[in-house]
Amino acid sequence: MFADPWFQSLFADRIGGANYGKGSEIYKFERIKRAKRKALAEHPERKLLDFGIGENDDMADESVRQALAHEANKVENRGYADNGIANYKEAAVEFMRRGELVPIRRPARTGRAV
Repeated sequence: MFADPWFQSLFADRIGGANYGKGSEIYKFERIKRAKRKALAEHPERKLLDFGIGENDDMADESVRQALAHEANKVENRGYADNGIANYKEAAVEFMRRGELVPIRRPARTGRAV
């Protein structure tokens, strides 16, 4: 029997912790790979669209990557998406201003209320 490698205790608990790789069960990513290979072998005439877990098989198209980079560089796309669109934020500011619930100030550089 072999001694465990030095990193065996470093595996995350979600994948089995120090017992990772010691059992006979097949890890989920390997199960997905095997199912994909089987489907392709059984139906070579079909194109498989893989929306599986983990890394995509291929890079996104150049036009998609360029659009993502372009949008990521816009200041209006900063912040958390769950905070609402600009119209909602402005309406919330006006509501609070009318009710004098909180003092409202507008930073000079963005024009957005905080």
